[in-house]
Amino acid sequence: MTSLLFDTNALIYWIHPDSSFHEEALCLVEEAYINRSTICALSSSLNDVYYILCRHYMTEEEARESLRDIVDTFDLIDLTGLFVHESIDSDEPDYEDGLIRVAAEELQVEAIISYDKAAFKNSFVPKMTAQEALVAFFQTEKGPED
Repeated sequence: MTSLLFDTNALIYWIHPDSSFHEEALCLVEEAYINRSTICALSSSLNDVYYILCRHYMTEEEARESLRDIVDTFDLIDLTGLFVHESIDSDEPDYEDGLIRVAAEELQVEAIISYDKAAFKNSFVPKMTAQEALVAFFQTEKGPED
C-alpha cells in the first residue's frame, strides 16, 4: 500500500480550487483513495494552511470548513518530541520542512508531496509533485485536457 505525506503547499493546492496545481492534487487524492493508499499530513500543517487560506484566499468560515475537509480526508500525524528535536537539527531550509522530512523518514512513507523546490533534497524519501506521484504510483497523468 502506498503512503504519501503532503507538505503544506500541496494541501493548499488540493483544498483551494483556483490554485495552480489543484487539478493534479485533487486527482492524486482521488487515486490514492481508489487504491486504498494512505495520505497523511502533519497536524501542525493545519495552522499554516488556515493562516494562508484566511490571509489570501477565503473567509475565516470557509478556511475552517477547508480544515475540516483536510481532517476528514487525510490521516493526521501528531508531532512527537523526537520529530521536534530532530527537525531543529535538520539541514532543511526551514523548521516546518524539517518536521515533514523527519516524519516522512520515521514513518517510511513512499513520497513527500511538495512543490517546494528547495526542500527535502537530502531526504531518503523522494519529494514529488502530485503529477509525478500520479505517474510513479498509479500510472496515470492529469493533463490539461482532462
